[in-house]
Amino acid sequence: MKKIHILVIRSFIGPFMLAFLMTMFVLILQFLWMYIDELVGKGLEWAVILEFIFYYSGNLFMMALPLATLLSSVMAMGNLGEHNELLALKSAGVSLQRILAPLMVIACLFAVGGFLFSNNLLPYLNLKGTTLLYDIRQQRPELQIREGLFYDGIADYTIRVANKDEETGLLCDIMIYDHSNGSGNRSLTIADSGYMRITSNQKYLILTLYNGCSYDELKESAGERKYPFRINKFSMEETIFELTGYGLERTDGNLFKNRSKMLNLHQLSVISDSLKRESDSHAQQQAQSFFLLSTFRLGSTDLSSTYAKPHRLNADSILQTCDVEQQLQIADRALTLAKQAQGNLVAQATDMQFTNRELNLHNIEWHLKFTVPLSCIIFILIGAPLGAIIRKGGFGTPFLISLVVFMLYYVISMLFERLARNSEWDPRIAIWMSTIVTLPLGLFFIYKAATDQRVTLPKGYLKVMDWIGSFLGGKQ
Repeated sequence: MKKIHILVIRSFIGPFMLAFLMTMFVLILQFLWMYIDELVGKGLEWAVILEFIFYYSGNLFMMALPLATLLSSVMAMGNLGEHNELLALKSAGVSLQRILAPLMVIACLFAVGGFLFSNNLLPYLNLKGTTLLYDIRQQRPELQIREGLFYDGIADYTIRVANKDEETGLLCDIMIYDHSNGSGNRSLTIADSGYMRITSNQKYLILTLYNGCSYDELKESAGERKYPFRINKFSMEETIFELTGYGLERTDGNLFKNRSKMLNLHQLSVISDSLKRESDSHAQQQAQSFFLLSTFRLGSTDLSSTYAKPHRLNADSILQTCDVEQQLQIADRALTLAKQAQGNLVAQATDMQFTNRELNLHNIEWHLKFTVPLSCIIFILIGAPLGAIIRKGGFGTPFLISLVVFMLYYVISMLFERLARNSEWDPRIAIWMSTIVTLPLGLFFIYKAATDQRVTLPKGYLKVMDWIGSFLGGKQ
């Protein structure tokens, strides 16, 4: 049996490494496409970009591991079935359960490793990645002055360049408006040419100007109408501008340390308990503030007695004892207090909604630390018998099948996670719905493969699958 187990493991490891690398590559490209606007145009060093990708690759790893497990299990068992090796093993009296045993051991190791990674290392990577993303978003765009356009990215200055030589960096026909005095366009500098450079610490812009002049319209003195004007000509002038917000400044990670994705299981449990107590306290305060208003208080300040002893009042009989003016005053007062009570309820409901949303996020993250690693076992239960049933190796057909199964799992996960975030479903049930749906599917495929039964498919399905598989890459 050891040789059989080695054969199955070797058939699985190769496709798994290939599938994992391909999946990580695709996910990283998708990740860069999502954040391309955050990274481009800010003068970031390659080391910062690679650091940013490294921190966020933890979440991509947790997505790539189950998908690669599913794809490689379909490919491994499909290759064994296509080359009749699976048939030979069954003919020798080896059951499908014994054949799949090494794959189940690998899946369990993946699940345990994924859980340890998700609980211990992933929160740290999320904290570092979120902090770095915040720093990148706070950084101002890279200083880029375009030809023929007024650039106002430098505080209190507006610069216009008519022509710019990209190779030499020479600027021609330069105009600089100085608004630092806060009195409009009273100071203008014009130069025939010049050069611009930024200091290594990105704190200062040094602009060297040639053959120009400066025009300053001085402020008038009280009672005078002379409009004083000053012109200063120069052959070379060097101006230094202070740049603020252009360098990447690192923020303390404690700013985001209490977010749900930055916590392990123990921390999530502690904060969830605190949020639950806070939510219950808000609900109790809301009930007390509503029923203890003077409008709704029926002669007793004891809230329990108000609930226990219902009161019946005949408002019509009371109003009939008052004249018309008093009735209008009573109605106006009642309307005012009712609007006040409504405003209080809306404000308190908003606070409760925020607290409940945070509680849902922490509960969702707590359960995801189990469901995502467990998906490796689920996908082995689905992918391995599917590969034994279809008996198609290569990359095309297994990839298409794996994509369909993964999309089913992913759509269910995202749908019910959204419902849990909006408090429409209990997170303890919603996050496990993908497992509840796909686990019976895997057991069904194992039964079909163990009993050598074909899964009932629509007519012509396999031909379409073969055609799509050959289109995507064919057999290896």
